[in-house]
Amino acid sequence: MEDLFDRRGTDALGYAALCEALSGEWVQFPAFIVRTHDDTRWMVVDQAGACPDCAPVPVGSLQLPGFELPPGTATGVPLMLRGRLSYGFLIGEDGYASFLRLEQAHLFEGTPS
Repeated sequence: MEDLFDRRGTDALGYAALCEALSGEWVQFPAFIVRTHDDTRWMVVDQAGACPDCAPVPVGSLQLPGFELPPGTATGVPLMLRGRLSYGFLIGEDGYASFLRLEQAHLFEGTPS
């Protein structure tokens, strides 16, 4: 996931060229999964405990349209996700806009080491 963003940890956070290059491809990476503030959706953040809405500097994040975390799954540890990366501005069926999404996302067997 860290390869998807340039200038992480700064106010100049941006999407890496890799986002466009991998758009439409199946990808897999360890990620921290968090709920959105309105508690209606899941998203991926680039660091444990990060909140894109509350962080003092921008946080790398991806939307997880349609994703449901299996009950009992811990969220404070990196989980291995697999899905189809989608890059570009989009307003989803839920009315939320995003630039980077992991579509058809699901937990991959096991956790990263």
